[in-house]
Amino acid sequence: MQDSSTTASRPGHRAATAFEQYVTGRRGIVEGAVFFLESGDHLDEVLRVAEPCDVVIAPAAALAPHADPRTIGYDGSYMEPGDEIIFDGRRAFELQDYIALPFLSVVGPTVVRQRSAAGIAAFLSDADTAWESGVFVGQLLSADVLLDSRDSFLPADPVGDSLVRIHVTRRGEYRDGPDGLLLGKVGEERADVEPEAASREGRGRSFAGIVDPSVLEADLDNRPWFERYLAALDLLRLWANAPERPAISGFGGHLVAALEEGGSYPAALSPRAPFLVTGDGDEYVLVDRINRRHLRLTVDSARAAECLIATSDESEAAALLAIELGSRVSSVTPLVRELRDRFAAAGLDVTAMRRGGA
Repeated sequence: MQDSSTTASRPGHRAATAFEQYVTGRRGIVEGAVFFLESGDHLDEVLRVAEPCDVVIAPAAALAPHADPRTIGYDGSYMEPGDEIIFDGRRAFELQDYIALPFLSVVGPTVVRQRSAAGIAAFLSDADTAWESGVFVGQLLSADVLLDSRDSFLPADPVGDSLVRIHVTRRGEYRDGPDGLLLGKVGEERADVEPEAASREGRGRSFAGIVDPSVLEADLDNRPWFERYLAALDLLRLWANAPERPAISGFGGHLVAALEEGGSYPAALSPRAPFLVTGDGDEYVLVDRINRRHLRLTVDSARAAECLIATSDESEAAALLAIELGSRVSSVTPLVRELRDRFAAAGLDVTAMRRGGA
């Protein structure tokens, strides 16, 4: 099971984690699929097709006759920007429009939804800005913000059930999220809905109601670094001691000039590769998001780390670093080797990660 980025006290923990899976479309936060009902009209039929490990989120008023352990009740509304949905009478999430996000003050748990083709375009444009200049939308770095349908920007997970979340509209439609692909209708069997979900997996499925998924797929293909962008957002959002104005190697620039020029050493693109982060000072931190390790580096060690990640080879890294520093290869080889040994001792192989997913 993946760690949830949403925290809650124990009585509300199940509701918060199930709601996070529903919002983001991220598999495995809870064991089964998460159904979200706009109204209670279809509750009985949804419970009929839901499996024992599934979670059904429905208006609290509709649950009064039911004692089904799969259900979680909510109060409030979750349709338009400014709406607020409340669990357990105290755990609230505000819904906001992505286009308005740069102008908002995030004061509590907030779900940001694209809601339109313009919202999708704004999200992609902000990603372009981050990649080209290193400037991120500050609100996206808040631990209180959940990005709606985040995982629909990623390739389909080949492992597991094709159903991660099902949005049930007032009209009785089963959709992959509020703006997503039509998967079926209330009254149909789960065995009919699952093949439709499996056959239409892929990026953009959760936005099929507002954009052509094939167009979004092409837009993402033109941004091979996009998964790393999402990983960078997660890193900064969940890092309690992140620099106030973080700069990440590869986003807007590198320490090593040769990497700016492209050529033989393309930027690291894998979301699993470590991140080299700094703030306003001269201290750098190499962050392994997967294993949650942080290694503090001097600026010269940070340059060496960039070279190791870019080349996937100790000798090539030393040669690249020597060019950067105007030194002989023999004089920088000990630094590169020492740094790689330090990473290995911490369980971090930066070159293997670079080879495995760049």
